[in-house]
Amino acid sequence: MTSAVTPAKVALGSPKPKTVHRIAAAFVIGAIAAAMHDVGAAKNGGLSDFSILWYGAKILSAGGNPYEAIGPNHLIDLPSSVFYPAPALVAVMPFSLIPMQLAGTVFIFLSSALLVFGATRDSWHWMPIFPSVAFMTSARLGQSSALLCAALFIPALAFFSVIKPQASMPILAAARKPRMWVFAIAGAVLLSMISFALLPGWPRFWLETLNSTDYFRPPILTIAGAPIAVVLLRWRRPEAWLVFVAACLPQTWYPYNGLILLTVAATYREASALSLISSIGWLIAYAWFVGDVRSPETRAVMQNVLIALGYLPAAIVILRRKNEGPEPFWMRWAVN
Repeated sequence: MTSAVTPAKVALGSPKPKTVHRIAAAFVIGAIAAAMHDVGAAKNGGLSDFSILWYGAKILSAGGNPYEAIGPNHLIDLPSSVFYPAPALVAVMPFSLIPMQLAGTVFIFLSSALLVFGATRDSWHWMPIFPSVAFMTSARLGQSSALLCAALFIPALAFFSVIKPQASMPILAAARKPRMWVFAIAGAVLLSMISFALLPGWPRFWLETLNSTDYFRPPILTIAGAPIAVVLLRWRRPEAWLVFVAACLPQTWYPYNGLILLTVAATYREASALSLISSIGWLIAYAWFVGDVRSPETRAVMQNVLIALGYLPAAIVILRRKNEGPEPFWMRWAVN
């Protein structure tokens, strides 16, 4: 996804960042993100959200069934079950060869560095998304949000879209060129073939696990989220489809799910505003309203924060633009 403004209008430094500066920024922010994950995991006995993928990959590669082995009161007693499709576990198998905490830290470093490097290809204007609560939560918890967002800027990374389909489908819906879909399909086919060879019945186990929880809800099906649909008044713009498709897919309500929404910013000012609005909202919510994140009351609060201070501001930013292309490539095919 490229900026809707010319680089000369973007704040922070030269219009076209030099590669050496991009690499430096990627290394520094990647290292900070990795440190945040490592410290958080160390306080939790080495565990993070990435631990589910790590254990799942290890069990699957050994011929076991991670959907039966991992979860509350299971053989691997973790707070959450395996909600990832088996191809996601195949994708992270190389990380299962190193210790769990280090594996998560390395994963976060690489994911964050790739996002920084990709986002600074044309300008520095997306830099305000990195101090956001959405990005920092993704790093601290060991989530894949940064890696999937990086596919917006580095299409080859769409190969890993299958890791979290509900997070990658909005990115694919906003693709301006078909090559992102080529990488995504290639990754899905290859990783699925390996996963079926290791565990032929994994779709049934995965769906049963998903059906065992009510954590996942599409924002647009809530009263507060229904207005998000007005973003399609700008149906020629890829970022409108990114926000709309994201709102239509089942998801949890953690701040990291709002990281993708910050990428709709076309200027440094917009990126700063979106990052600040969502971050202040999350800080207030966690300070006064968020308790047990698994309780229905807390999930209701987090749902409203993500919609009101994540989705709706992103929709407003898009609605301020003209309904002009270049539209997603699939739309050009559909019209023609």
